[in-house]
Amino acid sequence: MITEFHVTVPGRPAPQGSKKMGAYGQMRESSPYLPAWRAAVKAAVYAGYEVRGVRPEDLPLFRGPVAMGVTFWLPGPARIDGPPDLDKLLRGLWDALTLARVWEDDSRVVEILWAKKVGAEALTNFTGADLTIRRAG
Repeated sequence: MITEFHVTVPGRPAPQGSKKMGAYGQMRESSPYLPAWRAAVKAAVYAGYEVRGVRPEDLPLFRGPVAMGVTFWLPGPARIDGPPDLDKLLRGLWDALTLARVWEDDSRVVEILWAKKVGAEALTNFTGADLTIRRAG
């Protein structure tokens, strides 16, 4: 049984939740980066499953209450207190983690430690997210 799962997701973190109206009245996510971000999250999670020998019948990986720590590394030169909103970055990540069957549902998250770093690629040559998920007591 896995009690903690760590994964690093390279890519451009994208927010979810802000909508734009299309030419014919349809609503769509305002971030054009969201589909690629979700795909990157799922790919990193699936690679993590493979390394740990997780089988499809073992999923969802976490059942019940979950704790999570995440740091988003965003491209610069935006201000740290500017968009995207941290909670909207979480929405995009959490929905991708639900689709990848890391947990039963994002409503299971009962504890979170989160951070947003901007201009990270200048210091670390990395954009993406670093996350750890564990069973909560």
